Amino acid sequence: MKTSNALGIRSWVVVQVTAILLLVSVPRRADGEDRMDFKTLYYQESDHRMQIISPTFMVEYDLSPTLTIKIDGIYNSISGATPSGAPPLKNTTYYTSVTQSGGGGDVFIPAPTDPEYEDYDDDDDDDDDDDKIRARLFGKSGPYYAKAGATPTATPAPTPSAGSSSGSSSSTTVANTVAEYDKEGKAPRADVEDERLGLNVELAKRLGRHTIIFQGAYSEESDYISRGIALRDSIDFNQKNTTITLGASYANDEVHAVTMAGPEAKDSVDIMAGVLQVLDKKTTLTLNATVGMTEGYLNDPYKVVELNGSLVAELRPDNKDKQILYMALNRYVETFNGAFELSYRYYNDSFGIQAHTAGIAWYQKIGSKLIVRPAVRYYVQSAADFYDTQFTGDPVFYSSDYRVSEMSAWGYGVKLIWRPVDRLSLDVAVDHYVQEGLDGVTADDMYPNALSVMAGVRIWL
Repeated sequence: MKTSNALGIRSWVVVQVTAILLLVSVPRRADGEDRMDFKTLYYQESDHRMQIISPTFMVEYDLSPTLTIKIDGIYNSISGATPSGAPPLKNTTYYTSVTQSGGGGDVFIPAPTDPEYEDYDDDDDDDDDDDKIRARLFGKSGPYYAKAGATPTATPAPTPSAGSSSGSSSSTTVANTVAEYDKEGKAPRADVEDERLGLNVELAKRLGRHTIIFQGAYSEESDYISRGIALRDSIDFNQKNTTITLGASYANDEVHAVTMAGPEAKDSVDIMAGVLQVLDKKTTLTLNATVGMTEGYLNDPYKVVELNGSLVAELRPDNKDKQILYMALNRYVETFNGAFELSYRYYNDSFGIQAHTAGIAWYQKIGSKLIVRPAVRYYVQSAADFYDTQFTGDPVFYSSDYRVSEMSAWGYGVKLIWRPVDRLSLDVAVDHYVQEGLDGVTADDMYPNALSVMAGVRIWL
């Protein structure tokens, strides 16, 4: 089977940051509610972009009156195409081989050789040939050669350089011309295909007013391994009308893409404090604050940028700090036999990105067995300090990944929850996402719309 890699293309739907998952607030759970959940996600971006199929399972079981175990697993099948970072140009630019100074692994990058990109020859039987895999990863006009892992040559036309520090020679021909960025153009894309398996195990121990939870997580795909642990304590006060949660998590990730000279590591630490307050018998308020620190390899090894007329691998800082504030208000409206949830999330990091997410959902009970939940969410973010569509000079960091550009997104959809009998619940949710660039420069084609369908069943044991 011909495969390429999907590192970094998970957006909001497939979350690959284990630490965030480990710090989700603890749901209020009645004793004796042993249950199993089975869900399947289908996610499809517009214009034949990314497609994700993701079945999951969860089993929660009381080992004793005070000890609960929860095991959940996930499988992702990921395929499609995603923008490579190379710019859409108003007239043809011939990128042949390009060079970065210094050592590193071999990288194949996309190059527009014709306004109508020709399909890459996919009939070769040598599926294990890394060169062909890389060419498929980086577009349909490859292969084109560069050296990754070092600072690009900061001249419009780099001169021949000596071999890399690893001993391999580097190619030296650069783009013949540099064309103007085309905001209305078609963004060069990289083909993606990958699979991911993940498993989380959680133990919850109730000790008086404390609920202490330990969690371990592991996930693996062809180019990425993530391991994580977390510990949190939820403490009840005020006759269980106030619950304070304190938690910390650590994740160690290993990146080993074929475009890299060798594996690279990333370490993340997150610390969270939150409170769940019952305001009255119909209203609850949730407030959470999270700070996080990440160090190590933070690049996407499959993204490129145009720098001084050459295509080179992106380069991001090797550390990032973040701060997150979240609040949600839930209110039951007796007149309509329904409830609403208002939520807001603020995000800030040292990359220069600030983001705001606001959402509203309404849970309407119809009869005794059906709940309908329409919801709307709005998201907006600023650009990273190192984002641009094209680069000149000698910048320290650079990325043309649209996901760190200035952008906004709308999400809206509906969910149906049906409980035909006491120990069985069925649900299906359909959501639509619309993204838009806000900087007036990045090509509109970078930002996909998407459809998400989630179906599930819950069985109480």
